Amino acid sequence: MHAQKITELLEATEKLNRENKQLQQQLKEARASIDAIKSGNIDAVVIANEKEFTIYTEKTSDKTYRILIEKMHEGAVTLNEDGIILYCNSYFANMVNHPLQKVMGTKFKNYIDTSSEDHFEVLLKSDREYALKQELYLSGSNDKIIPVRMSVNTLSLDNMNVLSIIITDLTIQNQHQEELKLRTKQLEQNVKELEIVNKDLTTFTYLSSHDLQEPLRKIQNLVSCILPGEEKNLSKAGRGYFQRIGQTAKRMQALIEALLTYSSAKSSERKFEKADLNSMVEEVKKDFEEIMLEKNATIIVADLCQPYVITLQFRQLLHNLIGNSLKFSKPKIPPRIKINSLMEQVRMLNNEDLPTKAEYCHIIYTDNGIGFDPQYSERIFEVFQRLHSQEAYTGTGMGLAICRRIIENHKGIITASGKINNGTRFDIYIPSQQ
Repeated sequence: MHAQKITELLEATEKLNRENKQLQQQLKEARASIDAIKSGNIDAVVIANEKEFTIYTEKTSDKTYRILIEKMHEGAVTLNEDGIILYCNSYFANMVNHPLQKVMGTKFKNYIDTSSEDHFEVLLKSDREYALKQELYLSGSNDKIIPVRMSVNTLSLDNMNVLSIIITDLTIQNQHQEELKLRTKQLEQNVKELEIVNKDLTTFTYLSSHDLQEPLRKIQNLVSCILPGEEKNLSKAGRGYFQRIGQTAKRMQALIEALLTYSSAKSSERKFEKADLNSMVEEVKKDFEEIMLEKNATIIVADLCQPYVITLQFRQLLHNLIGNSLKFSKPKIPPRIKINSLMEQVRMLNNEDLPTKAEYCHIIYTDNGIGFDPQYSERIFEVFQRLHSQEAYTGTGMGLAICRRIIENHKGIITASGKINNGTRFDIYIPSQQ
């Protein structure tokens, strides 16, 4: 009996020694942790509940990760299983307008707006095998409501699972969306207004082509009837006035027809077809057979590229250019027109006005006419702009304006260059494919 008690005492003593060693080891580790925390090698968050204190530490090896998180332009938060914030970056603290030190250790739910509490609870209880995303609202200390997108994932920290939440502020994005909606609404309104304007233009075009031209035709017919029969009864001045009336009416009709052509160049059906430009030039030459013969004009055409064009419009373009060259030729010098082309890559053209198509047909048109002052290289493409008097060169001042509109319809550009008495050059760029 006595021996048994001795054995029990020895066993109890041994157990106490073991527990004492364990306590000493724990005390040593605790002191080491405290020293590390004081020196900054370990960051710690102490969470207190009704029963105990829990210490969460973050080691020096995690410093790089934390530095990265701090530099993010998004909120970053780590929660324990009870929804307590173990760590957050400065961006999140600024979002909710609280000091960083006062945010850590508080419940994340405190910063969820009441309108989003149910959504947040569903998010927390969802299966988090994969990252989950949810848009909801935070509430800051100044009662500011912040729209955010949360991305929630599960991480392992200190042998326990924690929630890692990345929070994106959607305030600016939502503002941009609202601005976009407003602009879209304004654009829709502008489209409606343009549709009304187009209807008005269609009405004007109809009036121009019928009602406005009819009085001009009558004036010309009356003049042509009066002059042959009554010419002998008119004075020389009277005959001159009647002739000027007829010429003015004829010019007015030409202006109306030019306006109609300019308008139709924008609104006509745009059916693109692969074009044989060489054949098209030959067809246009037939329109000028008489004047070409009279002026001994020559048109030299190389083997041209075959882009996709609106056939009627491109024929009108060539007609206007050739007509322009024949009209503005030098006196007593036979007109010489040259047309050639080459294919060019858009990156080689270094022109910001060209859409980024892969390949362009570059048409080079030159003549040996009277040319023009280079300072007017843009003005000649404007509506009703003339560099010469009506008496010297007849016309409406619409020909090149129509050319530019046609090229714009082909998503290309046309430029003019020249010198006085040294001819004119037109460079035309249109996509080879439409």
